[in-house]
Amino acid sequence: MIDYLISLIPLAVGLYTLSFARWLWKEKNNKRGAIGTTLLTVITLALTFYAIFIREPF
Repeated sequence: MIDYLISLIPLAVGLYTLSFARWLWKEKNNKRGAIGTTLLTVITLALTFYAIFIREPF
């Protein structure tokens, strides 16, 4: 149960960062920055959820 509550924090940060990437893509026409921001967010979220749910505890 606590794992799900802990995972809400990186999920909220990831959603905020993805909205920033969308803003970069549309408003600033910075497609390269938007793609980099999106990739960084997806990799960070994947590693975070791996660490919370899949990895064996010490």
